[in-house]
Amino acid sequence: MSESSTNESLYSDMTVLCVDDERVILRTLQRLFHRKPYNLIIASSAKDALEIIEKTTIDVIVSDMRMPEMDGATLLEKVATSHPDTYRIVLSGFADFESTVAAINLGKINRFINKPWDNEDLIHAVEDGLERIRLKKENHNLKINILYKNKLLKNLNLDLEEKITLRTKQIKASLLRNEQNNKACEKMLFNFIAIDPYLSASFAKQVSQLAGQLANQLHLEKEAIRDIRLAGFLNEIGMLGLDPTLCKTPYNLLHFEQRKQFLTQGNIAQQILSPAQRLNNVKAILTHQYSSLERIAEKENDEILLACKIIIIARDYYRFSNGKMDAKEMEPKQVFIELNKSRGLKYDEKILDILIAKPELIKDNITEKGLSTLQLLPGMMLKNSLFSTTHLLILAEGHEFTEHSIDKLIEYEQNQKHHFTVVVEQSSL
Repeated sequence: MSESSTNESLYSDMTVLCVDDERVILRTLQRLFHRKPYNLIIASSAKDALEIIEKTTIDVIVSDMRMPEMDGATLLEKVATSHPDTYRIVLSGFADFESTVAAINLGKINRFINKPWDNEDLIHAVEDGLERIRLKKENHNLKINILYKNKLLKNLNLDLEEKITLRTKQIKASLLRNEQNNKACEKMLFNFIAIDPYLSASFAKQVSQLAGQLANQLHLEKEAIRDIRLAGFLNEIGMLGLDPTLCKTPYNLLHFEQRKQFLTQGNIAQQILSPAQRLNNVKAILTHQYSSLERIAEKENDEILLACKIIIIARDYYRFSNGKMDAKEMEPKQVFIELNKSRGLKYDEKILDILIAKPELIKDNITEKGLSTLQLLPGMMLKNSLFSTTHLLILAEGHEFTEHSIDKLIEYEQNQKHHFTVVVEQSSL
C-alpha cells in the first residue's frame, strides 16, 4: 500500500470546515480539496460556522480573518473555548497582520496562512492539522484502552488472587484432613491391642501417658512427644505374634527359652509397622525397647536413644506396678526401689530422677474441663483421644469435629448408654 493511500485511509472519517464570506474563495477551496479523502464543509459566515460546529464534529477549521459581523480571530477564539480539540487555521492578508499576531499570542490560533496562499502550503497545513488531531485521538483512545486493560488486568489479578487463596485453603484443608486421617489410622493400631484378650489396653494407655509426661518434662519437640506417646500406646504390639502364655505370665516367672521368645517382640513390631513409613521413629523405638542402652546408641541416633530411655522407664514402671514383672502388684515406693536397682544400666539416671522427684506424673492428671457432646461445634479440635468403656479408641486426638462426626458420637452415646467428657483445644473454642 502506497503512502498516499495510507493517508487516505487515515483521514477518511475526518472533516474540514472552510469559512469565508466570499463565495469565490469558497468555490476555490472546494476545488482545491475536491479529491482529498477527508470530508469538506463550507460556511459563508462565522454564525453559520458556529451552528455547523455544534452539530458536526470538525477536526480542522480554516477561516478567513476579515469577515463582516465577526472576524476570523473572534470566531476561532469561540471555537477554541467550545471545542478546544479542533485545529484552527486562519487565512490572513498583510493588512490583517497585527490582529493575526495578537490572536496567535492569545493562543487561539494554531496556524496562519498568508493570502494569497500557495495551494500546496494550504493543503500541507490542513493535513498537518488533521494528522495532529488524528494522533491526539489515537493517543486518547490508547490511554482509554490502557486504562481499560489495566482495570481488566487488575480485576483478573484480584480474581486470580482469590482463586489462589481459595485453592491454597482447599489444599491446606486437604493436607490437614490427610494428616488427621493418617494420625487416626496410626492410633487405630491401638485397637488391635485393646481387643486382644491377653493384652491390656489400660496398661498401654498408662505407659503412653507417663511417657508423654516425661517427654514434656524434658521439653522435647511436639513431633518427638507425639512419637513417644504413640510408641507408648503400641509398646505391646509385638506381643500379638507371640504365644498367649507369654502375655499372661509375669516375666520373672518365664523360663529361659520363653524369655528369649518374649524378647523377639521388637522384631515382630518392626514387621507389623514396616509398611508405615510415617512411623519409622515409632518403629525404631519399639524395635529397640528391649535392647541395652549401649546397643541402642550403636544402632540409632540420639533422638531415638532418648525416646527409648523414656519408654523403657514408663513401660517398666507399670510392668512392676501391674504385676507384669512378678506375680504381685507393687506400690509406687516398691517400684522405685526396683527401678533404682538398675539405675545407670537399664534405666537412664536423669529420667529416673525426674520420675522419682515428681510422682504426680504417674497419676492420671488430665483435669481439664471438658464438654458434653451436645456442646460440641464443627471446627473444634479434639485434644485428648476418646475411648470406649472397653478401652477401644473411638476418636484420636487432633480430630476436627464436623456435623457428621458430632452426630455419630451422640448416636454412639445413646446406643452404648455412655456419656463422654470431650476435651478440646482452647484455640478451637
